[in-house]
Amino acid sequence: MKRLITAERVAAEFAAGQRRVAAPRGEVIITPAAWTRAFELGVIFDQAPTAKPTVPQPVAEQQGHCERVVDPSGVVLVRGDSVQLAPFPASGTKVGVADLITGRDGSPMTAGIMAWSHADSFPWTLDYDEVDLVLEGVLHLSIDGRTLEAKVGDVVSIPRGSKVHFGTPWRTKVYFVTYPADWAAKPQR
Repeated sequence: MKRLITAERVAAEFAAGQRRVAAPRGEVIITPAAWTRAFELGVIFDQAPTAKPTVPQPVAEQQGHCERVVDPSGVVLVRGDSVQLAPFPASGTKVGVADLITGRDGSPMTAGIMAWSHADSFPWTLDYDEVDLVLEGVLHLSIDGRTLEAKVGDVVSIPRGSKVHFGTPWRTKVYFVTYPADWAAKPQR
């Protein structure tokens, strides 16, 4: 059932120091007198839809789990403390991964988190563009016989077509963004 916003409610909100009243479109009815009183007092009705949090849900069974809040505007909020990595079978090792944002969200990019230890370092050919941010540990990126070392806070851009070896001297955790979002639909070499 919709809530009713009256002139009296507007006056009470104003008296309480509020200059903005939540009035989500489709969820409330604003009386004509309330509109008039709001105009007189300089109160604004915020008619944005209410963001409704979703229950924790897996993004994909083999791609980890995370709690997501999906706003009607299309904005997706991923709760960082809810991210759980799952095995990334395509690497052939014990790499953990969680896709946080994907094409299913209407995004042209995928964003996620990967983590692995030295023993689980792996070669990869990128059929997409990728940007990585090192969150923990040290990332070793070997390409054409050279190794770049990225530490916490460093950002690495890897162009499409690169043949690299993702490594670490101990362990690492990386936030990644790939373009296009559907890169996993293409077979890796």
